[in-house]
Amino acid sequence: MKITTYLQQSSNLFAANQLLRFLVIVLCACLVGTTYLAYRAVRLQRVILIPPHMTGTVEFVQGRPSDDYLREIGQRVVSLATTYSPHTARRQFNELLVYYAPEAYAEASARWYSLAGRIEESQVSSVFYPEKFSVEEEVIEVFGDLKQFTGTTRLENTTRTYRITYQVRDGRFSLLSFKEKDTQAEEQP
Repeated sequence: MKITTYLQQSSNLFAANQLLRFLVIVLCACLVGTTYLAYRAVRLQRVILIPPHMTGTVEFVQGRPSDDYLREIGQRVVSLATTYSPHTARRQFNELLVYYAPEAYAEASARWYSLAGRIEESQVSSVFYPEKFSVEEEVIEVFGDLKQFTGTTRLENTTRTYRITYQVRDGRFSLLSFKEKDTQAEEQP
């Protein structure tokens, strides 16, 4: 029996043991690091839900949506608010209220439900044909023709401009107000 071979093999085993121990420590450190990164990624993720009726592309640059997205959502809001019949008004106004921000919801709901009651009582139908959209910072203006009827009698045939005040919070469009723009007040000095 050669003692040098035995000593050489034991030192080889010790070296191999140290290498395996080092690899186990590195693998454990990698496991802890990837677990932390996965936890952080899950915690910071955001889900943005886009209504199914959206047809164009939606782009957000530094938290601000593209003008095309704002035009399309503005057209949807104007359509829900101004094109109705006595049978569809309440359902459309319910759908419109989904867009409102929580702090504006109570006032808007009282206003739209009151309007729905008056529409059902007086049997008024309305159609709005948008012609021009103007998108500014947190304001969308829509200009177009408004036609209102009761039965087959035309009540009104005018042009109107509506102002939509909005905010985008965490990628969600939130409606703050929907009002008719007062053009006479702007013309007077």
